[in-house]
Amino acid sequence: MRAHVWTRIKSFTATAVLVAGVTTTANAQAKTSQQRIPVQKESAGDVARRDSSARADSIAAAAAAAEAARRDSVARAEAAARQDSINKADMARRDSLARADSIAKAAAAVAAAEAARRDSIAREDSIRNAAAAAQRKFGSKGFFGGFAAGYSGTSGKYGDVYEPGWNITIPIGWQRRAGRWGFRSDFMYDSHGGKSVTQSTVPDPIPTPYNTSGTVTSTYDVDNGAVWSGNLDVVVDLAKWGLNRLSQFYLIGGGGVHYFEGSKVLQTPLEPANGATVPTAPISYETDSQTKFGLNGGAGFGFAVGRTSLFIESRYFTAYTDNTNSEWIPVILGVKWR
Repeated sequence: MRAHVWTRIKSFTATAVLVAGVTTTANAQAKTSQQRIPVQKESAGDVARRDSSARADSIAAAAAAAEAARRDSVARAEAAARQDSINKADMARRDSLARADSIAKAAAAVAAAEAARRDSIAREDSIRNAAAAAQRKFGSKGFFGGFAAGYSGTSGKYGDVYEPGWNITIPIGWQRRAGRWGFRSDFMYDSHGGKSVTQSTVPDPIPTPYNTSGTVTSTYDVDNGAVWSGNLDVVVDLAKWGLNRLSQFYLIGGGGVHYFEGSKVLQTPLEPANGATVPTAPISYETDSQTKFGLNGGAGFGFAVGRTSLFIESRYFTAYTDNTNSEWIPVILGVKWR
């Protein structure tokens, strides 16, 4: 029994020693392992920490650089935008100033044109008022003036040599509106076309520059003729009507002085008769000018138009020219104003 217990104690003791040895060995190994692993863990952690720190620093630096680049880009964009806005605002200001200056110049030009127009109107009104005042003053005293033109016919021996032509008349006179009697002077010009006449004697209105005996048949080609006249006539109204008494039917008559310009004549002898001595070839000469007294008489109608009067008139003129009288009949249309 004791041997068996003892054997068991030995076995338990051996087992305990063995377990203790194994435990000691394991502890030693564990300690050894614990001593190496912490050294290895600390070294790797430090390296990892340093790498992480480096990466963090790199990331932070990259982030800072990117932020700086972004801020710089934003700053440049903002500066460019501000400068562009400033440029646009300056351009808009300049355009506004240019438009304002253009508008001011246009307004000044319009004002100058308006001032010029008003000055022109004022001058025209002044001239018109002065003319109207002078006309009223002139007309209130009975004076009048006018202008007329028209047809000028020829008559008698004068008409055998000259064709009808035209007339210009400038009348100036005096006659009160309420009165029937007045006076008028005329300055006139009559132009008459020349004819070609074939006959055996020299036409009476055309004196020849040489003497002939007997009769001769010749062709006389006469150039145009002109008569300048100055007349003084009496006017009597047979009837007057209208507000200003400017519509009228009147008679006119008087005398005057007439200047006949010389005319060129081409005489072509055709057949001598009764031994007459004449040139055998055509001869060209110019008749002498003449200043002669004459008489005239006629009638006319006047039609009031405001302060003026339109009139139509015809007179018969006779001038006591050499060889025979010269006669012509103007029919004129004109205007008289007071």
